[in-house]
Amino acid sequence: MNVSDLFTRLSFGELSNTAMAISGSGGILEQNQPKIINYANEALVRLYSKFNLREKDVLIEMVEHITNYHLVSRFAETKYDPSVEPYAYIKDLPLEPFEDDVIKILSVYDSFGCKLSLNDPECEASVFTPQANVLQVPQPVKGAALSVHYQARHPNLSESRQDEEIQLPLVLEEALTAYIAYKVYTHMNTQEAIATGQGHFMMYQATVDSVIEADTVNTSVSASNSRFHKRGWI
Repeated sequence: MNVSDLFTRLSFGELSNTAMAISGSGGILEQNQPKIINYANEALVRLYSKFNLREKDVLIEMVEHITNYHLVSRFAETKYDPSVEPYAYIKDLPLEPFEDDVIKILSVYDSFGCKLSLNDPECEASVFTPQANVLQVPQPVKGAALSVHYQARHPNLSESRQDEEIQLPLVLEEALTAYIAYKVYTHMNTQEAIATGQGHFMMYQATVDSVIEADTVNTSVSASNSRFHKRGWI
């Protein structure tokens, strides 16, 4: 399903009785498309947080006096501005830029491919995650590298790219459209519309619960430390 398909599905389905759906003709009024995209992005964040649908890794080079490594793009080499931040410890590449898409840090590996203990106060060599996108290294080693494996969110959709693919399992597409409808109706500010919106939210929740119960969403990830070789640490 791409963005255009999403508009068509909403027009014929959940939003068919609204003016923005052009009376169920298969399209969404142009002036309402940014609003729908905004709701879709919100729904995708929820779904990608609930289900581990995308995993990525990022390489950081430790700095001797820095213990908290913020996984945000202003610290990445491809977007580094020395007038904003003094260090670019995220080692990304122009063709693989870091995208500010961290939901949760899952695991951390050293340059030898050894998995480090995570959030284990009993382990002297453990690293920690005080925030979802912050890696805390109590004993950083200057110049050494760490590979951070994380749960990533869906790239933001844009109404200007209606051929853009929405990367979502088929079983979760109904949850996406139900959540968008919930947001549309609850923002109409009438008792009838709010009640309709709550009905769509119940459909969203029921779909999510059904997918969890049936375990029909699986994530297969092949973890490797090839990035260390690319950057020359091994």
